[in-house]
Amino acid sequence: GRACAARERNVSRERPARRRSWAGGGPCLVGTMALTFMSLQELIREDFLTCKICYDLYTVPKILPCLHSYCQLCLEPLVRDGGLQCPECRLQTDVPGGASSLKTNFFINSLLELFQIKHNRELACTVCSDAQKILTATARCLDCKDFLCQSCTQGHCCSRLTLHHKVVKLEEFLAGEYDAEMRLLQELCCQDHQQEALRFFCDTCSAPICRDCRMLDHFQHKVVSMANAVQRERPSVEQLIDSLAGTITCISEQEKAVEEAIDKLKTSGENIKERITKYVDDIISYLLAQKEAVLGELSAFLIQQMEGCRLVKEELQSQRDKAISTREFSQRVLYVGKDYEILHLEGMIRNRIQELQTYIPRKLESQIPELAIAWDQPEMLSEAALFSLVFPREQPEGDLETVFEPDSEASASPSEESEDDPVLPLDSEEDSCPNCEESAPDIPDKNPSCCSRRSKRPKRVCTFEVDQCCSQAKPNITGIAVLPHAGGILLLDQENDEIKQYSAGGHFQQSIPLPDSDGVFCGVSVCGDVLACSSDSFLFFLTLEGKFLRKLLLRGSESSYAITSYEDSYIAVSEGTLCSISLYSPSGHCMGRVAPTGYHGGKFLFIAVNDWEEFIVSDFIKKQIVIIEKSGLILNVLKTSHSLLTKPFSVCVDASSNIFVVDQLKVIKLSPDGETGEVVLSNQSRLKRPRVLAVDDGGRLVLVQEDGYVHIYCF
Repeated sequence: GRACAARERNVSRERPARRRSWAGGGPCLVGTMALTFMSLQELIREDFLTCKICYDLYTVPKILPCLHSYCQLCLEPLVRDGGLQCPECRLQTDVPGGASSLKTNFFINSLLELFQIKHNRELACTVCSDAQKILTATARCLDCKDFLCQSCTQGHCCSRLTLHHKVVKLEEFLAGEYDAEMRLLQELCCQDHQQEALRFFCDTCSAPICRDCRMLDHFQHKVVSMANAVQRERPSVEQLIDSLAGTITCISEQEKAVEEAIDKLKTSGENIKERITKYVDDIISYLLAQKEAVLGELSAFLIQQMEGCRLVKEELQSQRDKAISTREFSQRVLYVGKDYEILHLEGMIRNRIQELQTYIPRKLESQIPELAIAWDQPEMLSEAALFSLVFPREQPEGDLETVFEPDSEASASPSEESEDDPVLPLDSEEDSCPNCEESAPDIPDKNPSCCSRRSKRPKRVCTFEVDQCCSQAKPNITGIAVLPHAGGILLLDQENDEIKQYSAGGHFQQSIPLPDSDGVFCGVSVCGDVLACSSDSFLFFLTLEGKFLRKLLLRGSESSYAITSYEDSYIAVSEGTLCSISLYSPSGHCMGRVAPTGYHGGKFLFIAVNDWEEFIVSDFIKKQIVIIEKSGLILNVLKTSHSLLTKPFSVCVDASSNIFVVDQLKVIKLSPDGETGEVVLSNQSRLKRPRVLAVDDGGRLVLVQEDGYVHIYCF
């Protein structure tokens, strides 16, 4: 009875404070129960109250700045040099005082108390049970926090001191129906005054305090009730929590973007695998077809030659048998025959022998075949890998001026450099053929064909980015052409199926839509008033405004065809592995074909034609430049082992028939005959890799980079 009376006095002191708190605008008991019942049921679970290190219920839970909690004993072995790394998120925390200096998670502690009470199925009455007798509890007093047996429950409800206490059935209590009320009645006691609950908050010290602390150490400080402090701080905390919604949304969008990037990466990887596999399969099929064709040709030739040899051999054997037979018969007659018999047969024997001696054997026209392999070149077998991966990146802001830079070792004199033109083309001795070295004046060059005659350094006069405002996707420029006499520039945008037209100064003028096609467009050229475009195995003819005129089926089965035009006369089409060039008039008629004599095993890629009607073609497989007359005569072959070339790509010519070649990260200028050349532009960044180029009527070089920027140079 004295224990109950003492608890009643403590409870009676607490009730007015709670009533004042509820009356001052705080949440009422019923509302709190409605709001927190489900959340409490979710929180008071063993998995939420289990340490992620020891997988047992928390013991002295400590909370880290990242809001992850662990047992103090579990954290102590993780402290290294006054620091602690969270096992989950890896956030580093300074703990100079060890794991014990971290804040205790009282929220977890209070939930643990409820969890342990509810999961103790052998509850005894805490009022009348002792060592001699233990009575099973049937109820719980929420105010006294006592478990009561049947008799104590009846007495508790009849006592004047405990008449207004709330006594509930044990089954309902253990089922969690009163968890919210238990949470409201839970109190944390002061560590200095363990009999006093923390009901106040000291703003001066930013710490919760009890009644005794308020009257002693914090008497002169600014102190408010715990309820008022919570009510004051709750809006800002709620606002912070609400602000996390935007952060979560942003992170979710970024996560979605990463997932899309992963999907694109997988798709791109699969596409590359399929392309490599298909390419290798096509090469294997091509090689097998070549093998069968050559073996069949060889077999037919051998059969023909063997038949001819057999006939000659049979004829010779017949003549030999005749001669032997004549000799044997004549010897018998001469040694065994009578005189008159010898004289009688002498004339016949003489005639027969003379006939055999005058025999002239048929001439054996035997040809011994020899094998010539087009790809049997040691320098080709020692080249770099056939396949290489290109990793495009976004153009960095403020980096538009760094187009083509000189080699790190190439230096320019102060008079040649200026702040107005920070990007300088190559102008050092290292720009010439790497095989060339300085030699004494009286010693001739060992390889004069690859030495460069220095020309004027190109000057960049204009730079612009391919317009994206009206495009659905980022432009992908695969073809370039210039408008004769107008100075305009046409760029074929493969990604958006259109041709973008720019002025000579780089101003966007119009977009010309391309006709419907099952494939992708890759090449563009202007021949008179006709615009020609190639797509897969078709050549489309359009007006300069984009109106469809006609289309032709091209020879071969290439996936792309490069094209160029000669004045207003014809359009030249590079025919890939056929190693030939077809010529078409603007009206669509085939005017002829150029097939280089004895040239096989390559793959013609980009093509250009000069004023002398000489065709300059880059060979993708053999990695060389071929200069061909219209008659098919090969004038010169520029191989990687005897020139500046490594992997020639796009080509064009100027009015003086000089040849410009895109070769990996540089642009090479060659003389019309290809005997001399020099690197005129170079860059070490794959992002700014040159892609396609052309020369306009003014002799200016128009260069399109991988990143979508176009630069115009004059020499």
